[in-house]
Amino acid sequence: MPKEVRQITFNGSEIANAITDYHRRRNLPMPSGNVVRVRVYADPEISASLRIQDDLNRMNTVEVSAATLAAALILFCINRGIPLPAESEKRLQRIGDEDIALLVIRRHRRPEESE
Repeated sequence: MPKEVRQITFNGSEIANAITDYHRRRNLPMPSGNVVRVRVYADPEISASLRIQDDLNRMNTVEVSAATLAAALILFCINRGIPLPAESEKRLQRIGDEDIALLVIRRHRRPEESE
């Protein structure tokens, strides 16, 4: 059975926007201020952290798990009209030091296999 694999890559700024928007839409607490650094981790699984500087120059850190990060990036795609087939498998992959790829894997079946 053939597979189609798409890779959607996000840079640090896009990751920060996705996480910030996700927290806002879900009414999750998020420190106010400007994101000054995005870190991406791959061990034991893909995760991220944002360093946020508030108006008093205090630094806060927001840690984001793999599940929340995936949800934030999927929401980012949906909000921008980037098609993501619902029946596809979605995985995160770290690229370099700061980028993340959302792998969209879709298995194609012959018509007689779908019944």
